[in-house]
Amino acid sequence: MPGWDSFAVIVGGVGGALVGLLFVTISIHAKQIGDSASLRGRAAQTLVVFTMLLLVAVVLVVPSQPNRVIGGELIVLAVGAAILLIFLDKEAGDVAGENPLGRVLKRVNPNVSTALGVAVTGLLLLTGVRWAPYALLPTTCAAIVGGLTSAYLLLTKLSD
Repeated sequence: MPGWDSFAVIVGGVGGALVGLLFVTISIHAKQIGDSASLRGRAAQTLVVFTMLLLVAVVLVVPSQPNRVIGGELIVLAVGAAILLIFLDKEAGDVAGENPLGRVLKRVNPNVSTALGVAVTGLLLLTGVRWAPYALLPTTCAAIVGGLTSAYLLLTKLSD
């Protein structure tokens, strides 16, 4: 998509940095995370969201792809991530508990909004909607903020 290279580079850089930081956090607290199915599931969901950012960036920077091809790739990515996120959510169970931030995150689920936003962008690209790429902006922001919030909750849960 002409003109979206810089956006893809920024999103890819942010996604890569966040994946790296999440791995550092997981490695520091490997025993605690390994002992808890709930924490493993939440950490994995956060990793999937950050990885989606990376993969969206990869799709966007492939040169000379028609928008319809990009749309199809985004839909496949979103469906695959959604299936994985649903599986991981069932494994993690309910950990919102008494934490107000956790309850908000449960209601406004960044995992769902990220997968849905990527899928909607893909559908819009497939149907030839000219403004379709702009749907990635709120999706990307939700993924970053939601993923960071999930990572924060993961770290604070480890401190309990």
